[in-house]
Amino acid sequence: MKQFINGLEKMVNVLSLVLHHISNVILCIVTFLITFDVIGRFFFNQPIKGAFELTELGSAILVFFTFAITHKYKEHIAIGFAVDKLPHRIRHVMEGCIEWFICVMVSLMSWHIFNEAMRTMGRNVTTSDLNLTVYPFIIIASIGSFVFAFVALTSGLKHFVKAVEKT
Repeated sequence: MKQFINGLEKMVNVLSLVLHHISNVILCIVTFLITFDVIGRFFFNQPIKGAFELTELGSAILVFFTFAITHKYKEHIAIGFAVDKLPHRIRHVMEGCIEWFICVMVSLMSWHIFNEAMRTMGRNVTTSDLNLTVYPFIIIASIGSFVFAFVALTSGLKHFVKAVEKT
């Protein structure tokens, strides 16, 4: 079982790291886009067409792609005053259950995001300035969300293994 969890964790770590690197590139692109848009608007009275749309879409992808890596390194806000006081086994069982609850909820959310992408694809929704189709960005967001769910799943499995290990 430990071998399976380690293999799953390695796969999820690679996926979350890839999404993290992509989000870093997107962050740089959005930063330069905003900078050049402000320069063009201020000095040349020529803003970049679609800069606002690209910034919105890039920010959405950035958020969904960084959920997994943030959860992996436990960088979310956590209130542990009650759970930290529990005995070792009970604490890991409790944290494992919380992680699995997160996995289930995020998986449901991801599924609904993906379904929304399919509905958006059927309606052929596009952005107003650049006429970019919206559904690929929603699918990309659902992928980031699914990876987040897998990070929570592997974290929960690790907590359950720690709960049954002899100390």
